[in-house]
Amino acid sequence: MAIIRINSNEDKENLIYESVSISYGKNEEKVFSSGNFVKDWFDVNRFLTLELNEPYVSFSSSVDHFIMDGAPYDNAYLNFDKDEKPYLSYVYDIYDDNIGNNIGIEFFVPEGTKPTWEELKEMCK
Repeated sequence: MAIIRINSNEDKENLIYESVSISYGKNEEKVFSSGNFVKDWFDVNRFLTLELNEPYVSFSSSVDHFIMDGAPYDNAYLNFDKDEKPYLSYVYDIYDDNIGNNIGIEFFVPEGTKPTWEELKEMCK
């Protein structure tokens, strides 16, 4: 099982992002700390998909706390249309005839933006 965490601190007025980390295997951990939460979350998902052969992934409570405590990011969900073309959706409880009741892989984007999948990939280079 792999566990994803968001590492952050709070001062009196601000939520300060530090890194995203993933624990896996017996005592393995990988930390993504570019300073850009959107990129680090993208990279942890890329690591899960391309490098880590771990069938079960869970999120620590730090993920919910970071977002719910006011981090300036919105959810975006990677899905594929009936022609297998990737796209991002921006509604939480999605129902789409092309994908059924599947919200896809969760990513985050800067609050108030709605980049396409290609634009998000470019932002995360």
